[in-house]
Amino acid sequence: MKWSYGVVVWLVLAAGCSGGESGPTTAEWVRKAGLSKWLDAPVTAARTERGIYNITDKGVYIFQYDVETPAVAAEPNVVIEGAIRPAAGVDKAVFVTHGWGDKAAKDWPEQMAEAIAARVDPNEWMCGCFGWSGGSVVITSVHAARYARDIGGPRLAAAVLKLSDSVRHVHLIGHSAGSWVIDAAAKRIVKERPGVEVHLTFLDAYVPSQWDPDELGAIAGEPNRPAAVWAEHYYTRDITYNVTQQDLKHAHNVDITAIDPLFAEHEFPYRWYQATLTGVYDRWDEKGETVYKMANGLEYGFARGREAGEEHWRQSKQLPCGEKTVILGKYVK
Repeated sequence: MKWSYGVVVWLVLAAGCSGGESGPTTAEWVRKAGLSKWLDAPVTAARTERGIYNITDKGVYIFQYDVETPAVAAEPNVVIEGAIRPAAGVDKAVFVTHGWGDKAAKDWPEQMAEAIAARVDPNEWMCGCFGWSGGSVVITSVHAARYARDIGGPRLAAAVLKLSDSVRHVHLIGHSAGSWVIDAAAKRIVKERPGVEVHLTFLDAYVPSQWDPDELGAIAGEPNRPAAVWAEHYYTRDITYNVTQQDLKHAHNVDITAIDPLFAEHEFPYRWYQATLTGVYDRWDEKGETVYKMANGLEYGFARGREAGEEHWRQSKQLPCGEKTVILGKYVK
């Protein structure tokens, strides 16, 4: 694959220097070089032995973003591997995704999806994870966020919509740059299937310094049919500073810095969220630590989702967004 990257870089430069509006595009040069499979990289949907839906974006940043361009790459070929579509009665879905430099399969997003699946009725819920490592394993976090917003999110939405015609509630969970994946996916889902209820869980959402944080969770819907969306944002004040600790205008913001068992870090929010549904931390140096999740008499984390029950979800939708941040502490009741 390394040699392919080298060829593409050369082709990009060659096409850029060739000049002339009538000349071949970079994508055409790449196809002539026999690299069409990289431009046509699909999104695949498979099901693991444990019943988790594993959606994988096979795209790679340099091919999908720099050569094919987002306008084309955002409309992928979705390949469903086998007879895995959920039954008609499955009308709710939850998908978990990662951030910059990370992956989903056999990693924490798949583990979280498995933990959620263990808590819900399989006759009602479709649980899965979304991997986009070809767009996340890039030079900078800004590149990852750009791919997430412009390509990764629309590709996740395309796969979810193709997997099921009956889903009416979608919960998307994203860490860091993955927040732009779930935001873009939600916008595409609401646009193409009006009436779908959306729950967004941002975990230490990453907002590049020149980007507008108010874009996250800003889902308008149609003029005569407002989108049914509720979002929450759990973050720590860590070494990443302001780019991952902003209060989001369209989310119910919760600062969980004080409950990190060791010291505040960027990855803690997803470990904490999973601990709120399993009751324990998984990482070796956090095992045995208390999982704090109460503030102002309300339980946070997994309890705020529809997966925890209809009454929990009803309460969540009444919580304000963009107002005073809730502070979770080790002794807050």
